[in-house]
Amino acid sequence: MQSGSTARTENPPSAPEASSQVVVRNAVKAFELIEKHRALPDPKTYSVWYAFVAGTDRALVDRVDHILSTKEKLPPEDVDTIYEEMIISRPSETAQRDIGEAMEKEIKDVLQIVQQSVRSSHDFQTSLNAIGATMPAELTGEELNVVFNKLVAENRRMAAKTLELRKGLSESQRQISSLNTELEEIQRQHMRDPLTSIANRRAFDKRLSEQIELAKRGGPGFCLALADIDKFKNINDTHGHQAGDQVLKSFAHLVSQNIKGQDMVARIGGEEFAIILPQTDVVAAHNLLIKIKHSLKSSYILIGERGEKVTGVTASFGIALFESGMTTTDLIGAADSYLYEAKNAGRDRVKAKGL
Repeated sequence: MQSGSTARTENPPSAPEASSQVVVRNAVKAFELIEKHRALPDPKTYSVWYAFVAGTDRALVDRVDHILSTKEKLPPEDVDTIYEEMIISRPSETAQRDIGEAMEKEIKDVLQIVQQSVRSSHDFQTSLNAIGATMPAELTGEELNVVFNKLVAENRRMAAKTLELRKGLSESQRQISSLNTELEEIQRQHMRDPLTSIANRRAFDKRLSEQIELAKRGGPGFCLALADIDKFKNINDTHGHQAGDQVLKSFAHLVSQNIKGQDMVARIGGEEFAIILPQTDVVAAHNLLIKIKHSLKSSYILIGERGEKVTGVTASFGIALFESGMTTTDLIGAADSYLYEAKNAGRDRVKAKGL
């Protein structure tokens, strides 16, 4: 059964077709499918059906078509699976765009509700004016009763319309709030390393660029440190990859606990980390990393259900101070050269210019 397929935009529109028209058209089709399949109209369900209708993700479309051909509907559990595997986990720019389009549609709904409210108020005033215009100067009891009934009927109609508009506005506000929460979560995931829960390479690149621009405009100086877990391959080979993962998480946690709120630690590679230290000179950065280095070496890490202890884990660090005229490549290269020096000196070292 391919009943859902006809609801999609088979060929994504090319400029200059107005994107808002496409959004509204796809949104309407998505809601029609939600109603047709009697699905729960929440943001998660909407995201899946909207992506299906838009047709930009071929794998998602095929997945939904296959489910519809076997089950003739899209059960909530399949919605959850598709949402987690194909919307949240896909490149976040796409997910953000889809949610942004959904939010745009909801905002349009809000504007329409406001316009309807204005029109209803105008219609109500027009009705009252018409009643007043036809009202005789002196009214008999029967005429007064007729006028009264007209006013009651108009008032009830206006009250019902107002209640309907308020319900629509409340629902749109709820949808916008939910979509905004989803968007914020996607943005957080977009900038976070899934294993260690600290910043990822993308977040690091963005923050480093901002820090350099700030320094170039006369802002405070800063240091960049690169860190590398020593002999990480041996840890994996000896204790297994689960142990390696736990070492990475423990190191990320240790650094996070020892830096200030304005500082940043990010995982930028397999066992490689970067630490941005604003308003910190080389000596202060060196002392901080010496403390972290000693804490790591003297601690133990529990692995697996049996709680096997892994001890003696060490790391090497290289520190570079941002200097006038440096580019991003220059700064990273300087920190990397000191990290290389620390490794060559026997590992478990902190190296920087003059230290």
